[in-house]
Amino acid sequence: MSIRSSLAVLALAGLPLAACGGGAKEEEAPPPGPAATAAGAAAPAGGAATGTASVSGKINFEGSPPAPERIKTSADPKCQAMHPQGLERQTVDTSGGGLKDVLVYVKSGLSGTYPAPTEPVLLDQKGCMYHPHIITVQAGQPLKIRNSDDTLHNIHPRPTVNQEFNIGQPRQGMESTKTFDKPEVPIPVGCDVHPWMRSYIAVFNHPFFAVTKDDGTYEIKGLPPGEYEVEAWHEKLKNQSQKITVKDGDKAKADFTYKS
Repeated sequence: MSIRSSLAVLALAGLPLAACGGGAKEEEAPPPGPAATAAGAAAPAGGAATGTASVSGKINFEGSPPAPERIKTSADPKCQAMHPQGLERQTVDTSGGGLKDVLVYVKSGLSGTYPAPTEPVLLDQKGCMYHPHIITVQAGQPLKIRNSDDTLHNIHPRPTVNQEFNIGQPRQGMESTKTFDKPEVPIPVGCDVHPWMRSYIAVFNHPFFAVTKDDGTYEIKGLPPGEYEVEAWHEKLKNQSQKITVKDGDKAKADFTYKS
């Protein structure tokens, strides 16, 4: 469907795009609340306590990454005006000296429950792209979805465990709030209006996860003493994992290396 047709349908309906797959929980964004329990403090009643250990490292890539994908934005004149030279999408991004946008998380070894933060995580549609590329939330934590562009966008996650939804946001500044009930890694996200827009949502039942920065580094704080499996996930590369054992106050290291 063309952009003009999509806008016409929305104007006639006067509502966002209908939800697909039965929809998911949608609610008004709650007021800012406390973040995840601070390292070393006891969790609320009924929840597990965090600790003072951490794990950090760097994700390296050896060899030559694939060439970036060239994206034409001419299908939407407003997107084209933002990117007159077109867009480049580099899914294996090593420009900062390490591998960017790798999801690193504790895969196993945890016990107890960790209440979800009440402060929402933001997924922004800006410059006809999703920001950030990897979104991390806890199950039950609000996900705020915003359209910062003056053009029609929609967000369409395709989970296999959680409920699917599809939200249209035709006006700049529109916001919606969703939650996911169950852990799921990863959930691919796409825009049906702009097929080049891609992102991933990772939903956890604990707060021990991170996404690598431009230089490939990451840090996960607040681990209780124990033995854990730490996994690294990248959208184009094979998962890798390591075992670590930490006591309170330990600063464990877990580096990963991918090769072309």
